[in-house]
Amino acid sequence: MQTTRSTTVRRSSLAPLAAFAAGLAFQGVANANILNNPGFETATTTTVSNVLGNFTGFQGIWAPEMGSITTATLGVTPAAGARMLGMTNDGLTATQSFQAVDVTAYSALINSGTATMNASALFNTNGGYTGAQGSIVVQFFTAASYGSLIGNSGFGSLALDANPLSWETNSVSSAIPVGTTWMLFQVAYGNASIGNNTGFVDNAFLEIVPSPGAIALLGLGGLVGRRRR
Repeated sequence: MQTTRSTTVRRSSLAPLAAFAAGLAFQGVANANILNNPGFETATTTTVSNVLGNFTGFQGIWAPEMGSITTATLGVTPAAGARMLGMTNDGLTATQSFQAVDVTAYSALINSGTATMNASALFNTNGGYTGAQGSIVVQFFTAASYGSLIGNSGFGSLALDANPLSWETNSVSSAIPVGTTWMLFQVAYGNASIGNNTGFVDNAFLEIVPSPGAIALLGLGGLVGRRRR
Protein backbone atom coordinates (compact mmCIF):
# COMPACT_ATOMS: atom_id res chain seq x y z
CA MET A 1 0.00 0.00 0.00
CA GLN A 2 2.80 2.41 0.83
CA THR A 3 4.50 1.88 -2.53
CA THR A 4 1.26 2.35 -4.44
CA ARG A 5 0.38 5.48 -2.50
CA SER A 6 3.84 6.95 -3.05
CA THR A 7 3.68 6.30 -6.79
CA THR A 8 0.29 8.00 -7.01
CA VAL A 9 1.60 11.11 -5.25
CA ARG A 10 4.52 11.40 -7.63
CA ARG A 11 2.34 11.23 -10.69
CA SER A 12 -0.20 13.74 -9.45
CA SER A 13 2.49 16.26 -8.45
CA LEU A 14 4.04 16.15 -11.90
CA ALA A 15 0.78 16.22 -13.86
CA PRO A 16 0.29 20.03 -13.71
CA LEU A 17 3.85 20.58 -14.85
CA ALA A 18 3.45 18.13 -17.73
CA ALA A 19 0.23 19.82 -18.80
CA PHE A 20 1.91 23.23 -18.57
CA ALA A 21 4.84 22.05 -20.72
CA ALA A 22 2.46 20.58 -23.29
CA GLY A 23 0.57 23.84 -23.43
CA LEU A 24 3.75 25.80 -24.13
CA ALA A 25 4.80 23.41 -26.89
CA PHE A 26 1.36 23.59 -28.50
CA GLN A 27 1.12 27.36 -28.45
CA GLY A 28 4.70 28.08 -29.55
CA VAL A 29 4.97 31.08 -27.26
CA ALA A 30 8.70 31.68 -27.36
CA ASN A 31 9.92 34.82 -29.12
CA ALA A 32 6.86 35.22 -31.38
CA ASN A 33 5.95 38.79 -32.30
CA ILE A 34 2.14 38.83 -32.27
CA LEU A 35 1.82 42.31 -33.79
CA ASN A 36 0.86 42.66 -37.42
CA ASN A 37 3.03 44.91 -39.60
CA PRO A 38 5.45 45.58 -36.71
CA GLY A 39 7.98 47.35 -38.95
CA PHE A 40 5.31 49.52 -40.61
CA GLU A 41 6.33 48.28 -44.05
CA THR A 42 2.68 48.24 -45.15
CA ALA A 43 1.41 51.80 -45.31
CA THR A 44 -2.24 51.00 -44.58
CA THR A 45 -3.72 52.61 -41.45
CA THR A 46 -7.19 53.15 -40.04
CA THR A 47 -8.81 55.51 -37.56
CA VAL A 48 -8.59 55.26 -33.80
CA SER A 49 -12.39 55.16 -33.52
CA ASN A 50 -12.46 52.14 -35.85
CA VAL A 51 -10.01 50.16 -33.72
CA LEU A 52 -11.39 51.13 -30.32
CA GLY A 53 -14.95 50.56 -31.47
CA ASN A 54 -14.39 47.29 -33.32
CA PHE A 55 -11.41 45.20 -32.22
CA THR A 56 -12.47 42.27 -34.39
CA GLY A 57 -13.07 44.20 -37.61
CA PHE A 58 -9.85 46.25 -37.42
CA GLN A 59 -7.44 43.95 -35.60
CA GLY A 60 -3.84 44.09 -36.78
CA ILE A 61 -4.19 47.52 -38.40
CA TRP A 62 -2.31 50.50 -37.00
CA ALA A 63 -4.47 53.46 -36.02
CA PRO A 64 -2.59 56.75 -35.43
CA GLU A 65 -4.47 59.66 -33.87
CA MET A 66 -2.40 62.11 -35.89
CA GLY A 67 0.23 60.88 -38.33
CA SER A 68 0.98 58.24 -40.94
CA ILE A 69 3.38 55.54 -42.05
CA THR A 70 6.16 57.20 -44.02
CA THR A 71 9.51 56.69 -45.70
CA ALA A 72 12.65 58.60 -44.63
CA THR A 73 11.82 62.22 -43.89
CA LEU A 74 12.94 65.25 -41.86
CA GLY A 75 16.44 63.82 -41.51
CA VAL A 76 15.19 60.57 -39.92
CA THR A 77 15.74 57.23 -41.68
CA PRO A 78 13.76 54.09 -40.72
CA ALA A 79 15.60 51.82 -38.30
CA ALA A 80 14.95 48.90 -40.64
CA GLY A 81 13.20 48.48 -43.96
CA ALA A 82 11.78 51.37 -45.98
CA ARG A 83 9.09 52.77 -43.68
CA MET A 84 8.38 53.92 -40.13
CA LEU A 85 5.46 55.43 -38.24
CA GLY A 86 5.41 59.22 -37.79
CA MET A 87 3.16 60.94 -35.24
CA THR A 88 2.53 64.65 -34.70
CA ASN A 89 0.85 66.80 -32.05
CA ASP A 90 -2.90 66.18 -32.00
CA GLY A 91 -3.64 69.07 -29.66
CA LEU A 92 -4.29 66.88 -26.61
CA THR A 93 -1.99 65.46 -23.92
CA ALA A 94 -0.43 62.77 -26.08
CA THR A 95 -0.52 61.56 -29.66
CA GLN A 96 -1.02 57.80 -29.84
CA SER A 97 -1.19 54.91 -32.29
CA PHE A 98 -3.05 51.68 -31.52
CA GLN A 99 -3.23 48.07 -32.65
CA ALA A 100 -5.73 45.49 -31.33
CA VAL A 101 -4.48 41.90 -30.99
CA ASP A 102 -6.58 38.74 -30.52
CA VAL A 103 -4.75 36.54 -27.97
CA THR A 104 -7.28 33.73 -27.58
CA ALA A 105 -4.68 31.31 -29.01
CA TYR A 106 -2.79 31.81 -25.74
CA SER A 107 -5.79 31.21 -23.47
CA ALA A 108 -4.35 28.11 -21.78
CA LEU A 109 -1.22 29.94 -20.70
CA ILE A 110 -3.03 33.17 -19.80
CA ASN A 111 -5.69 31.43 -17.73
CA SER A 112 -3.05 29.43 -15.85
CA GLY A 113 -2.07 32.78 -14.32
CA THR A 114 1.54 32.44 -15.50
CA ALA A 115 1.60 34.58 -18.65
CA THR A 116 3.78 37.66 -19.14
CA MET A 117 3.81 40.12 -22.01
CA ASN A 118 7.01 41.75 -23.22
CA ALA A 119 6.65 44.82 -25.42
CA SER A 120 9.17 47.12 -27.07
CA ALA A 121 9.64 49.61 -29.89
CA LEU A 122 12.28 51.95 -31.27
CA PHE A 123 11.70 55.71 -30.89
CA ASN A 124 13.24 58.76 -32.56
CA THR A 125 12.39 62.39 -33.36
CA ASN A 126 13.61 65.08 -35.73
CA GLY A 127 13.58 67.73 -33.02
CA GLY A 128 17.29 67.88 -32.28
CA TYR A 129 16.73 68.38 -28.55
CA THR A 130 16.75 66.19 -25.44
CA GLY A 131 13.57 65.17 -23.66
CA ALA A 132 11.03 64.02 -26.25
CA GLN A 133 8.90 61.54 -24.30
CA GLY A 134 8.05 58.25 -26.03
CA SER A 135 5.83 55.65 -24.36
CA ILE A 136 4.48 52.13 -24.75
CA VAL A 137 1.16 51.12 -23.18
CA VAL A 138 -0.40 47.65 -23.31
CA GLN A 139 -3.97 47.14 -22.07
CA PHE A 140 -5.88 43.92 -21.42
CA PHE A 141 -9.50 43.01 -22.25
CA THR A 142 -11.82 40.06 -21.64
CA ALA A 143 -13.80 40.63 -24.86
CA ALA A 144 -13.51 42.37 -28.22
CA SER A 145 -14.62 45.73 -26.85
CA TYR A 146 -12.96 48.58 -24.99
CA GLY A 147 -15.54 48.32 -22.20
CA SER A 148 -14.09 44.96 -21.12
CA LEU A 149 -10.79 46.49 -19.91
CA ILE A 150 -9.28 44.65 -16.92
CA GLY A 151 -6.19 44.80 -14.74
CA ASN A 152 -3.33 47.27 -14.73
CA SER A 153 -1.86 48.43 -18.02
CA GLY A 154 1.76 47.72 -18.84
CA PHE A 155 3.52 51.07 -19.23
CA GLY A 156 7.03 52.11 -20.20
CA SER A 157 8.35 55.62 -20.91
CA LEU A 158 11.60 56.94 -22.34
CA ALA A 159 13.15 60.41 -22.60
CA LEU A 160 14.94 60.55 -25.94
CA ASP A 161 18.31 62.08 -26.71
CA ALA A 162 18.86 64.91 -29.20
CA ASN A 163 20.30 62.80 -32.02
CA PRO A 164 17.88 62.06 -34.91
CA LEU A 165 20.40 59.54 -36.25
CA SER A 166 20.01 57.25 -33.23
CA TRP A 167 17.00 55.06 -32.53
CA GLU A 168 16.39 54.29 -28.87
CA THR A 169 14.68 51.23 -27.39
CA ASN A 170 11.75 51.49 -25.01
CA SER A 171 10.47 48.28 -23.43
CA VAL A 172 8.01 47.09 -20.80
CA SER A 173 6.99 43.76 -19.24
CA SER A 174 3.83 42.98 -17.32
CA ALA A 175 1.80 40.05 -16.01
CA ILE A 176 -1.26 39.31 -18.14
CA PRO A 177 -4.52 39.11 -16.15
CA VAL A 178 -6.42 35.84 -16.19
CA GLY A 179 -9.35 36.07 -18.60
CA THR A 180 -7.56 38.27 -21.15
CA THR A 181 -8.62 37.53 -24.74
CA TRP A 182 -7.59 40.81 -26.42
CA MET A 183 -4.67 43.17 -25.95
CA LEU A 184 -4.32 46.75 -27.16
CA PHE A 185 -0.77 47.86 -28.01
CA GLN A 186 -0.11 51.60 -28.00
CA VAL A 187 2.88 53.78 -28.84
CA ALA A 188 2.69 57.44 -27.90
CA TYR A 189 4.51 60.75 -27.61
CA GLY A 190 3.77 63.48 -25.11
CA ASN A 191 2.64 66.40 -27.24
CA ALA A 192 4.35 68.97 -25.05
CA SER A 193 7.64 67.08 -25.46
CA ILE A 194 7.63 67.07 -29.28
CA GLY A 195 5.98 70.43 -29.94
CA ASN A 196 5.79 71.04 -33.67
CA ASN A 197 8.17 68.18 -34.46
CA THR A 198 7.43 64.57 -35.42
CA GLY A 199 7.88 61.53 -33.21
CA PHE A 200 8.81 58.34 -35.05
CA VAL A 201 8.40 54.66 -34.13
CA ASP A 202 9.82 51.52 -35.76
CA ASN A 203 10.27 47.81 -35.00
CA ALA A 204 7.35 47.40 -32.61
CA PHE A 205 7.29 44.09 -30.73
CA LEU A 206 4.82 42.23 -28.51
CA GLU A 207 5.13 38.67 -27.23
CA ILE A 208 3.40 36.41 -24.70
CA VAL A 209 5.66 34.10 -22.69
CA PRO A 210 5.55 32.14 -19.43
CA SER A 211 6.55 34.17 -16.41
CA PRO A 212 10.11 33.57 -15.15
CA GLY A 213 8.67 31.92 -12.03
CA ALA A 214 6.66 29.48 -14.11
CA ILE A 215 9.72 28.53 -16.15
CA ALA A 216 11.71 27.97 -12.97
CA LEU A 217 8.91 25.78 -11.58
CA LEU A 218 8.81 23.75 -14.78
CA GLY A 219 12.56 23.22 -14.62
CA LEU A 220 12.39 22.22 -10.96
CA GLY A 221 9.61 19.78 -11.70
CA GLY A 222 11.69 18.15 -14.39
CA LEU A 223 14.68 17.79 -12.06
CA VAL A 224 12.52 16.29 -9.31
CA GLY A 225 10.95 13.87 -11.75
CA ARG A 226 14.34 12.69 -13.03
CA ARG A 227 15.70 12.34 -9.50
CA ARG A 228 12.74 10.22 -8.37
CA ARG A 229 12.96 8.02 -11.43
